Amino acid sequence: MKSSIYIFSISLLIASCNSKDNYIEEVYVNILIDLSLPEYSDLQVSGNSIFDVPLLNEEGVEGIIIYHGVGDDYKVYDRNCSYEPSLACSHIDSVNAGIAYCGCCTSAFLLEQDGAAANAPALLPLKQYHSSLQGSQMHIYN
Repeated sequence: MKSSIYIFSISLLIASCNSKDNYIEEVYVNILIDLSLPEYSDLQVSGNSIFDVPLLNEEGVEGIIIYHGVGDDYKVYDRNCSYEPSLACSHIDSVNAGIAYCGCCTSAFLLEQDGAAANAPALLPLKQYHSSLQGSQMHIYN
């Protein structure tokens, strides 16, 4: 009987450590953008990214980052940092040379490598969205 109580107590403790506040929220994303518009002109060059465009700031949890990889390879991420995402300051506030930075916790993420965490304290990658490209029209969705 004591072992059952012990196992139950440990299970309860482990379950309480996995708070929903530690996960990036699931939100519906379904937008169509025209990459030929001036606000997206930085994306014409491989290795560039954009994230501070009004339409993109209204989507996702904390806004959206679009990264232009090689050729027609685009990667789309949520700006919500994966380390303590429920904090009000937990978002990507700058991108430089394909590395996204969170000023709240000092984590960095490699946009070319599926948003992988480049340094601590973040261990998980950025949340990634699907995208498809037809001509200059990009569809971003989940």
